[in-house]
Amino acid sequence: MLGKQKITELIDFALNKSPADQTEILVNYFESYLTRFANSAIHQNVAERNGSLSIRVIIGKKIGSASTNIFDLDSIDQTLNKAMEIAKFQPENPDFKSLPKPSAGYKTINIYNKKTHDLSPKDRANAVKTIIEKVKGAGLRAFGSFTNGASEYGIGNSLGIRAYASSSDAYCNVAAMGENSSGYAQVGSRDVNQIKPEKIAERAIKKALDGKNPTEIEPGLYEVILEPLASSELLDFLGYLGFNAKTYQEGRSFMCDNMGKKVMGDNITILDDAYNEQGFTFPFDFEGVPKQKVQLIEKGIAQGLVYDSLTAGKENKESTGHALPAPNTFGPVPTNLVLLPGDSSLDKMIRNTKKGILVTRFHYTNTVEPKKTIFTGMTRDGTFLIENGAVTKPIKNLRFTESIINALNKVLEISQDLTLIGGGAGYEGRFATGSLSPALRIESFNFSGKTEF
Repeated sequence: MLGKQKITELIDFALNKSPADQTEILVNYFESYLTRFANSAIHQNVAERNGSLSIRVIIGKKIGSASTNIFDLDSIDQTLNKAMEIAKFQPENPDFKSLPKPSAGYKTINIYNKKTHDLSPKDRANAVKTIIEKVKGAGLRAFGSFTNGASEYGIGNSLGIRAYASSSDAYCNVAAMGENSSGYAQVGSRDVNQIKPEKIAERAIKKALDGKNPTEIEPGLYEVILEPLASSELLDFLGYLGFNAKTYQEGRSFMCDNMGKKVMGDNITILDDAYNEQGFTFPFDFEGVPKQKVQLIEKGIAQGLVYDSLTAGKENKESTGHALPAPNTFGPVPTNLVLLPGDSSLDKMIRNTKKGILVTRFHYTNTVEPKKTIFTGMTRDGTFLIENGAVTKPIKNLRFTESIINALNKVLEISQDLTLIGGGAGYEGRFATGSLSPALRIESFNFSGKTEF
């Protein structure tokens, strides 16, 4: 790792050299390690150490960005010149007011774990060996990955912002495959001690064994229980489709014309909370602005959005600390979504269901009508029929086409436990994000088609 002092020196060098009206420097360095397995054998073990220094310059209202992964001073100077040249040929952005100015400061939180960072290839291989032996012992094939690493971020701008943090994270996912069934489980954490390979394998195995020889049912409206892996998809899509201030300002969000109005059930409260210790906490965004806890939906009522400096300036507001790295055309994104828990449990939901479908997770989800939050996808890795308060048999996967808002207006029960759903495959740097999701029992959910498996 480069360390805070070295990153600060790089930022100060670039800022002192810049002739722009305003300048922002973002430095990221990461070490990422990945072991993947398929057909019950390790087939890939890779390591990457890399980084980037990104420069955003402002000339009047013209904005230019450039980056390099070579950290010597000549390369930084060349990157600065490139950003300046790009800015000169850009049209003026009428919405730009200013880069963010220093605030009261960001919270210092402990998000780095040395053991997570230092976990060796042998450690990962032993963990994978445990998984594979467990899965093979059940007569199934094992697929998945185990990744760990650490990253550090330093941000500075010409108005005085300075921010630095280092973090670690680890992630493991397992798919257990049979002849006509599959099961899936995953865990992500900043502390690798929280990842128990044997328990992850056991959950995936149970789903696969319970799902053997599925039967076919007809599509239609069904009461549904979404386990956290499935319910997190609803949250994540809302984050992109609705809680982003840019989509709201451009009239593309379901929140448009609904602020202060009821849009979901009374039992639905959603917030973005980067300081919830159950999640992947982080103190600031990619502009160095401290993260704010933002109430997005409160008891079904549309309450708020997340902002970066550009979208906040357009409304004469302050950024909520949700900027993505420049250049960013997508807008601000909530990366720590939480759907507040209820007082139920998965077992209780099943007992309360006369006839319905239990969904482990969704696969290949995509939007159909973004403003109406209609999305589609398929169930995967464990779909079961519930009859008279009990899971009676596995069923073949179904395609769904449903409005997220419609579904969240029909939530009958919410579990009291939250599960962190996040992580990734270990490619392209490390910045852990994830939602805290409960299980949901929903009165009706539209399954629009069926599959052959």
